[in-house]
Amino acid sequence: MTEKKVQTILVVEDVDEISSNMAAALQKRGHRVEHASNAEQAIKVAETNRPAMILTDLDLPSFDKLLELLHSHAGLNNMVVAVMDIDHPPADERRVNILRDFQALDELLQSSQESQVV
Repeated sequence: MTEKKVQTILVVEDVDEISSNMAAALQKRGHRVEHASNAEQAIKVAETNRPAMILTDLDLPSFDKLLELLHSHAGLNNMVVAVMDIDHPPADERRVNILRDFQALDELLQSSQESQVV
């Protein structure tokens, strides 16, 4: 069995309690977690820490701005963006992965890691 590689996940969430709960759950699964509360802060953190994924919220006030900034950023335009929502809401943006649970998050991380291997 292959050992799971520790991945850094950037949680972009403007509600501190939700951000803290997400971080605790992700850390329990063996991930490193970085935080940002808005789009601009997320870009700065992503530039510095190069996370494997950005986990955010469709209701984030700066959600559209975050996608816009990522899309126009030469170094981050291929960043994996995901939203965790058990109701699996539709997302207009094809670059957003809607995940039902943490197992789906781990599977997305694994598949994106495998696709980066040359």
